[in-house]
Parts: sequence; C-alpha cells; structure tokens
Amino acid sequence: GAMFDMHMMVARPEQWVQDMASAGADQYTFHIEATDKPGDLCRKIREAGMKVGVGVKPGSSVDTVLEWVDTKLVDMVLIMTVEPGFGGQKFMADMMCKVKMLREKY
Repeated sequence: GAMFDMHMMVARPEQWVQDMASAGADQYTFHIEATDKPGDLCRKIREAGMKVGVGVKPGSSVDTVLEWVDTKLVDMVLIMTVEPGFGGQKFMADMMCKVKMLREKY
C-alpha cells in the first residue's frame, strides 16, 4: 500500500502523535521550529511505531536538524521551499543549497 505521511504544520506537535499513530500513519513529519524538545518528540514518534520526518522552514538553518539526523532519530528531512501556510508563492531556489548540503553529508 501507499505510505501515509502526516505533515503536521501545528503548534505543539507532541499532542498529536498518538492520534496519528492510531489513525494508521506511517510517518509523522513535524516542523523543527514547532517544538522546544525535538529529540524527545522524535523518540515519542518512534515509540508510537512511526518513522520520523522533520520540516525546516526557509528562514531556519538546516543545522537545526543535524543533531537529530546524526543520532539516527530522523528518517526524512523536508526542506520547505516556500513559507508554510500561504498559497501562490514562488519556489525559493535558494533553499536548494540546504538540500545539497544534506545530500552530500548523508
């Protein structure tokens, strides 16, 4: 079957982990900017039986996710190429350097 990823563009993503796992999600993707304890959230997602995805907004450094990728707590990094929440934006090509850096490192 298809892989079911929950891209959670929410405040306090910790509160939705179990609900999404119960709904059958395979992966839970949260924005690194939405939590003060990303490591704890990654572990909570894994303990609920899902893979861990982390989104990085355009204004955030890709360095914010490296610790969690390095410790094998993150399965997927989503580099946002537009500001979340607003339609009709142009693709931010300058975000591709983040993608390139992650690909070269991992």
